[in-house]
Amino acid sequence: MADLRYVIVSDLHFGAANSVMTSLSETAPTVAGTGFAVDPATPSPVLVGFLEGMRQLVRGQAQPPTLVLAGDILDLALSADEVSSTVFSGFASLAFGNATPVFGPVVYYVPGNHDHHLWETAREAQYVQHLGTVPYGDQLGSPTHVTSLCPDDESPQITSAWLTSLIQRQPGAAGVEVRVAYPNMALLGRGSERAVVISHGHFTESIYTLMSQLKDILYPGQRRTALDNVATWEEENFAWIDFLWSSLGQSGQVGADLGLIYADMATPSDVDAMMSNLTKAVLTKGSGARWLHPLESSLVTTVLRREVRHHARSERGTTSAALSPKGRGGLLAYLEGPVRNQLQAELGRVPKEVSFVFGHTHKPLAERWSITGFPAPVSIFNTGGWVVDTAAPEAVQGGVAVLVDDDLDVVPLQIYRQSGESSPPPVQLLHPDADDDPSSFQAQLAARIDPTADPWAPLTAAAAALTAQRYRLQAATTAAYRRD
Repeated sequence: MADLRYVIVSDLHFGAANSVMTSLSETAPTVAGTGFAVDPATPSPVLVGFLEGMRQLVRGQAQPPTLVLAGDILDLALSADEVSSTVFSGFASLAFGNATPVFGPVVYYVPGNHDHHLWETAREAQYVQHLGTVPYGDQLGSPTHVTSLCPDDESPQITSAWLTSLIQRQPGAAGVEVRVAYPNMALLGRGSERAVVISHGHFTESIYTLMSQLKDILYPGQRRTALDNVATWEEENFAWIDFLWSSLGQSGQVGADLGLIYADMATPSDVDAMMSNLTKAVLTKGSGARWLHPLESSLVTTVLRREVRHHARSERGTTSAALSPKGRGGLLAYLEGPVRNQLQAELGRVPKEVSFVFGHTHKPLAERWSITGFPAPVSIFNTGGWVVDTAAPEAVQGGVAVLVDDDLDVVPLQIYRQSGESSPPPVQLLHPDADDDPSSFQAQLAARIDPTADPWAPLTAAAAALTAQRYRLQAATTAAYRRD
C-alpha cells in the first residue's frame, strides 16, 4: 500500500461543550444551567477511537504521517484557554506521547476563525524574532499578516508556541514542533505540477471580510486595485475576526454567554427580539437627548439585526445542502481570486492538478469543479466538523479525515455523519466523482478499512452516542437561554 503521507483534520473545537471531541458529564450543571459539564481531563471516546483508527492505518509504515490541523482546533470563542488547552493536551498524549506516535514530529497548523488568536500570537512572536536581527539604525520591516504557501520557507520560522508546548509536555514528544501557515498552505509534488491547497475556509464567507466591505462603503473610490489579494483581506479584517470569533472565550461569563446567544438565533423572530433587547440596553445606559433614542434605536437595531441575521444564515447554519448557492459563490470567488493569485505569485504558475481542502462549514463535501484560471478541474474536499449545532440530527453534518499519499492523491475518510436513523452511517470513503474509477490509493484504503470491525465499528457507535448527547445539550441550552 502507498504510504499515508498526510492526515488533514479541522474543526475539532477542543474545549467546546458541543464538540464530540470534548467529554461531557451530566452530573454538574455548569454549562449555563443545562445539567451538563465539560470534563476536559477525560479523553472523548470519539477522539480515542479516531486515533486508534489512524494507528491501524499507518501500522507497518517506515515513517508516520504528517498531521495537518486545518483550523478551529482550539475553540477560543466558546471555551476558556485552560479548558481547550487541557483537551488538546489529552489529544497530544494519545497522538504523540508514547513509543509509537501516530503522527510525525512536524505538525502543520492552518488557524481558523475560532483559534485565530493563535495566529496572532505566532505572527507577533515571529516579528519579535525579526526585530532582534535588525541592526540599530536600520529600518524596521512591518509584521506579516500571511505566510508563504510553504510554511517551511518562512524565515524566521513561524511556529505556534502554544500548541508546541502542549505537545512537548507529553513524555517522549519533546521534539515535536507545530509550524504555522495562514490562511493558505500548499503541499507540492511532481515538480510542483500537483498541489494540495489547504485553508480553514472562513474567508469564503463575506462576514469575515466585513471591515473591507465597510471600508469600500465609507470611502468609495479609495481602493485602487481589486480586492483579490489574501494579504489585504487579512490585514483589513484580522482584528474583527480575532475579536468576535477567537477571543471571547477569554472574557469569562461574557464568553460563556456567547454560546447562549448563538443558540437563540434559530428564527427571524428570535433575532428581532434579541436585537431589540440589546439595543434598548445599550441606549438606556447611554447619554444624549432622550428624544433621539427612538431614532438611534431604529438605526442601531437595523444594523445589528442585519449582521446577526447574516451570521444566522451562515454556511454552517444552512443545513439544506452540503454547500448552498451562496456558499458555492463564496468558495468560487476565493479560489478564482486569492488562491489562484497566491499560487501564481509564489510558484510562477498554477499547477496542472490542484486539490483544495477546507473546513469551517462542518459539512463534508467531495466534488470536482471547473474554475477559471486553473488548467484542469479542481478537486474540492471539505473536512466536515466535530460539533453538533442543533437539537435534532442534520444529515449534512459530519466529521472527515482527509488522507493524502506520497503522490498527493487525496481521499476523504468520513468518520461519522449525523443521522436520525437507528443504525448510524458507518465509516466510509468519499469520492468527488462517482463515475470515475477509484484511485489506487483509494482502492488500497478500501481494502484495509472494514467498517464492521475494530476499531471502526466502536468508533461509529461512540460518535452516535455522543452526537445524541449533544442534541440534548443543545435543547437544554436553548431552553435555559429563553427561560432566563
